Amino acid sequence: MLYDEIFGPWGRIILVGIGIGGILFAILIIVCFLTPGCLGYQCFKRPRKRKNNTDTQHQVDQQNGNIKLGDVSYRSWRLGSLYENGSICENGESPRDSYGSNYAEFDPKKNISTANLVEFGKQKTAKKLKEFPTELTLSLQFIPNIDEPKSSLGRFVIGIEALSGLPPKQYNCTVEPYVIVKIVKQTWTQRRRDVLHSFKTRGIRHTASPIYQETFVIADVNSHEAKDWTLDIFANDHDRYANHTELCSLRVPLKEVKKIFASPEIHLFNYKMKQSHLEFGNILLGISYLPTAQRLTITVMKLQDLKYPPANQSPTEFNPYVRILMLNGKTGRKLKKKKTRTLQGTNDLEFNETLTFELSLNQLDGVQFLVVLCNKLMIDETINNDHQSDSEDSVNFSHKQRDIPIGKIALGKGVRGGTERLHWFSVLQNPRKLVTVWHTLK
Repeated sequence: MLYDEIFGPWGRIILVGIGIGGILFAILIIVCFLTPGCLGYQCFKRPRKRKNNTDTQHQVDQQNGNIKLGDVSYRSWRLGSLYENGSICENGESPRDSYGSNYAEFDPKKNISTANLVEFGKQKTAKKLKEFPTELTLSLQFIPNIDEPKSSLGRFVIGIEALSGLPPKQYNCTVEPYVIVKIVKQTWTQRRRDVLHSFKTRGIRHTASPIYQETFVIADVNSHEAKDWTLDIFANDHDRYANHTELCSLRVPLKEVKKIFASPEIHLFNYKMKQSHLEFGNILLGISYLPTAQRLTITVMKLQDLKYPPANQSPTEFNPYVRILMLNGKTGRKLKKKKTRTLQGTNDLEFNETLTFELSLNQLDGVQFLVVLCNKLMIDETINNDHQSDSEDSVNFSHKQRDIPIGKIALGKGVRGGTERLHWFSVLQNPRKLVTVWHTLK
């Protein structure tokens, strides 16, 4: 036969041995893949099992409404996850801590599911913002009285020369910085700080390193008393839409610069200012986006731990409302403006009000939203009327309303706050879901 011609008289035995060896090798491979601890089992079974566990956990989290902010990546949204009906990219690029979802769900529209990302009280601090090395160039001078050379009286001159390295705004818009100088005297007996003088420079637009070269003069200053003074200097940013932001602060005790009283020359100083992080309370916002209707809804839910401004010590004079502005992300120009109702003198700080903005998919990258908490304060003004009859009073009271901004947050692609950016991207990655997050008013 053919195998006898090829292998000789041992051809049949060789073919049978090759067949039996092939069968044994196949059985060995199958057993290796099914037995834990073998190389084949470790290479194929365990990664598959881990993947199945991840998929199962992800499905459970999706059913419960839990979303990990670490899974939110702007790159995955740009690749088309906006149309995946609430799905999230599993390979988050930034391993951030996940946020809880134990806060009670708020669903003003029954046809919209809710995804609660942040539990108030357990919200972890976002990534620390970049510190900007802000420097102030300050000039001080004490000019004695020429008429009375032996007197300790003279003129005290404060010069605000320049600032450099100011931090930017929360949203994309140029800063308009100005400087406030307060001369404070510490009263140790009553443990209070009395403001003796206050000065303010002009604002300079479109620069983070303004040059002021402004001087302020105080006459009839006793050099011995001035050594106990302290200069409180604040660099603020003028905001045309919201409250002015305190960027940096500096405290200069004059007892540390006594040499300015020894000679009448101008003394220049360079100080590094401390960056300010003022907070005015917390606000709970719920945001959802409907791609089909091209509509963005912002639900203002409630306020908590608010810090009243000095002019409103009484809660009955606190009439809050929330104003939301849609801005151009590049120029900062106002596009639309909406506001909630006003809560009239109440301690119940729950709005539960939804504001809607028409927004196409192409506009999502180019807009930012500024959420401003304001107080509507009633002011009574006296008006004299000389043309009234004798039977009528000659004094009338006019009631005027004044809106006082208290705090703000910015939402959008290019804003500074880490929590604000994550909230925005999570909304884009989870269409048709109401994503709720606690934010800090600044």
